[in-house]
Amino acid sequence: MIELLDNIFRFGGVFCCLLIAALAMRDARCTLAAHLACFLSVATAFFLILAAPGISGVVGTWMIPLEMVGLFAPAALWLFSLSLFDDKFKLEPIHFIVVAVFWLSGMSNFPQYYFTFGEWPSLPPAALHTMLENSSPLYPVSAFVGNSLKFGMVAHMLFAAWQGRDDDLLESRRRFRSTFVIGGATAVGVVVYSLSPGGAVPSDNATLIDAVVSGIILSIVFYMLWNIIKVDSEWLLGDLTQVEPRLLEAAQEPTDALDLARLNDLAANATLLEQGLTITRLADIAKVPEHRLRRLINQHMGFRNFSDFLNHHRVEAAKNRLADAQERHTPVLTIAMELGYGSLGPFNRAFKERTGQTPTEFRRDFLGGVQPSTMQASTH
Repeated sequence: MIELLDNIFRFGGVFCCLLIAALAMRDARCTLAAHLACFLSVATAFFLILAAPGISGVVGTWMIPLEMVGLFAPAALWLFSLSLFDDKFKLEPIHFIVVAVFWLSGMSNFPQYYFTFGEWPSLPPAALHTMLENSSPLYPVSAFVGNSLKFGMVAHMLFAAWQGRDDDLLESRRRFRSTFVIGGATAVGVVVYSLSPGGAVPSDNATLIDAVVSGIILSIVFYMLWNIIKVDSEWLLGDLTQVEPRLLEAAQEPTDALDLARLNDLAANATLLEQGLTITRLADIAKVPEHRLRRLINQHMGFRNFSDFLNHHRVEAAKNRLADAQERHTPVLTIAMELGYGSLGPFNRAFKERTGQTPTEFRRDFLGGVQPSTMQASTH
């Protein structure tokens, strides 16, 4: 019975993973999140296959190329999770370094086995770990590196999911964050445990933990598939429109128009420049329920998180001040603090992200084109 359930869960998961990869590349191949979703799905499908009880007796040394892909699954989950919860996520050199070191620490098991036993292994991960645990002097080092990176990636992605929950304006994704933290921690913990030394007893028959792991993975990928197929799958694969946030037409409901007018009034009277402003605080000032305010900013103004909404207005205010000849001697730090930023670093990053220049460069280029006579007249 357990073996039957494991096969249903395992190969159902493989099918769902491959379907997710196909749909992601068909509908959203222009986004980084879609590429990472495809990467994760393929790696997870390979992981499910190579971890199947008895599979080594069928494929033999083909276990090595299977694991070459399946080993990417934890790292792919880490990268996809970061792209899912951070609209501005970009792959940096540090991401490639972490993934490469993690992958190499796992792949090092194969040459270790060869030099220890004189042949290439045709074993699933759990059995390979068990064989090397007391045989190879290098195994403790590679196992420590791999497990440290695994737990580090898990902690990082769960922190990223939890940290941005208050700032998120996409209601579907915001609700998913808590589910991800709880379910993701449990699921990844079981998967990591099953791949760790001593975490699973090698067996040619399916065990209860095999069925549990397969069932959890199937549940996760089915949940992803369910949301990809839905019309509002944009929250999962990224913004497909690739447009700048803009003020959209007010909804037909009179209450929406009134609330949007109230929000625009608050933006005009410098309320959005309050340092440490949160969406809860803004909702109190605007006398609008927080869930409604989130919907207005997201659906009618085009912003995906509250920080972008604030930065949009603050950078526009900064551009006006930096272009003002009368404020040409006002330090950039002073302007940043008066516009609600706690330090210069976040202000510089937000400004450059939206203008392509630092505040100092913007001021220099703008005022450099102003005629001296015009500047002199503006000071009187």
